[in-house]
Amino acid sequence: MFDLQRFLEGLDLLYASGKGREAEGYLKRGLKEAASCGDDGAILAILNELMGYYRAAGRYEECLLCTRQAMELADELGLDGTMQYGTMLLNAATGCRAAGKYQEAETLYGQAYEIYRRYITGPDYHMASLHNNLSLLYSETGRLKEAKRELERAMEIVRKLDDADVEVAITHTNLGNLCFQMNETAEGKAHMEQAVRIFEKMPDGKDSHYASALSGLGEAYFHEGNLEASQACYQKALDEIFRFYGENEYYQVTKRNLEIVSDLLRRRQAAEKSQMKGLELAKAYYEEYGKTMIEEQFPEYAGRIAAGLVGEGSECLGYDDAWSTDHDFGPGFCLWLTKKDYRKIGQKLQEAYDALPKEFMGYAARNTTEQGKQRVGVFEIGTFFRNLTGYKKAPKEDKDWLPISQESLRTAVSGEIFDDPLGKFTKRRAAFSMEPESVRLKRLYVSLGKMAQAGQYNFPRAKKRNALGAMYFSLSEFLSASVETAYLLNKTYMPFYKWKMKGMEEFQRIPEIRVLLEELMEKETTDKDIEEKIEQICRIVAGELKEQGISGREDDFLEAHKASVLEKLMEIEKDKGHDGQKPVD
Repeated sequence: MFDLQRFLEGLDLLYASGKGREAEGYLKRGLKEAASCGDDGAILAILNELMGYYRAAGRYEECLLCTRQAMELADELGLDGTMQYGTMLLNAATGCRAAGKYQEAETLYGQAYEIYRRYITGPDYHMASLHNNLSLLYSETGRLKEAKRELERAMEIVRKLDDADVEVAITHTNLGNLCFQMNETAEGKAHMEQAVRIFEKMPDGKDSHYASALSGLGEAYFHEGNLEASQACYQKALDEIFRFYGENEYYQVTKRNLEIVSDLLRRRQAAEKSQMKGLELAKAYYEEYGKTMIEEQFPEYAGRIAAGLVGEGSECLGYDDAWSTDHDFGPGFCLWLTKKDYRKIGQKLQEAYDALPKEFMGYAARNTTEQGKQRVGVFEIGTFFRNLTGYKKAPKEDKDWLPISQESLRTAVSGEIFDDPLGKFTKRRAAFSMEPESVRLKRLYVSLGKMAQAGQYNFPRAKKRNALGAMYFSLSEFLSASVETAYLLNKTYMPFYKWKMKGMEEFQRIPEIRVLLEELMEKETTDKDIEEKIEQICRIVAGELKEQGISGREDDFLEAHKASVLEKLMEIEKDKGHDGQKPVD
């Protein structure tokens, strides 16, 4: 007769001793032996174990095959409606879920629940497992709130059970992963930390879910920016997965995550060690390899190719740091050609550029994202500027300047030119840096109006009504318009939104406005002194308008200063010989 108890103890020993990869052969041999003994009960038990093994190993077709065989055998044995049948339904449902057969899985979970409900009256492992697995189904089908509810039900049960540390840890792991999906990172990390602590206290080896907890904790550390801790967790997780299942699908996913974290860590450490800015790196890379490549492979064009790093990216603004190395960072530079030269050698020059060494001075190859493509390499001058601003050359008419955002103009004039023998790229770029005064005043007319309407008029009215939404959006509009106004008064193009406050550190005029704006950002919309802070900012702006000779009015209400801006604008238009036209608010 087949000794099932002894067989299952042997299986547990395999897992506990880190020989999980031998489990499949062990189970298949047991299945064959049980069949030769005619022990249908043992066959059913082993099929259930195989289901779990194949599911965890990502071998879903084999899992589903075992599921069908187990259900057919259970029906033949007349087990329908028993606790054993309920557990088999639970395992079958979990196999279907893992294979992506969600509707079938939900039906089977429902059937298992009805059976369990008839037999189970108090805290029980089976019911906790059902809630855990049902949560995974809800999670994978986008029903996250329902998923979290099921996990909390599972946790409520397992906490009441004796010797349930493993189940508690598994539930913490599942809750952690779900919290990450719901962008509840802090709570997710707390669950993962508890799961790992529980698993690491186990003296006789870890449950296979330990790897999942480690991976989750690695993800949490990654989001916090703690790459060293993230790398350590992912490496441990990889070792655990290999120990139990070998190089399965989960192993490959975890390996990719580890590679990403390790690459980012290496880049950050290189940046911290060298203290070199992105522009410095680009210039050194060009001097070491780019210039030599041009002189040796394109000698007749050496006096015609411009080189530098201009355009998108924090390094072009000079704002990059060690955190900037996680995307679109590394050795690279731009080469600019005239239209005629680009037609002749553009492709060959790009091929030569692509053949340059990828690593340089300890920095890894540039980690280009989909959004960061075509920031470096070979470009035709006109096309380069058109991609950034919509125009190949700086416009001549105000009506053509106005549609170009300040952010786009800042991108076009940021960075550094290393070489420009012809001077054509330098001249084209300089033209974009000289926005006409009339255009600046038109932009200022609009931004002053927004400051007055949103901050000085609408915010106090919304506050009287206790209209929280209107207060929030009025304050947001005021902050945005104030920043734009400050840049216009400094005659400096405004950078991409995440660098606006950083760029204000370089202001020569009204530098104090940055601190006031940051103080305003830190306040709640219901704070009593918000209006006072708004008026303080508006007084500074009004004073600067007077200082620059744009307005002579004493009024702090900025709507009044719009009239002065308009008068100044009309004077400029008149000098040009144009009829003055009021800007559109």
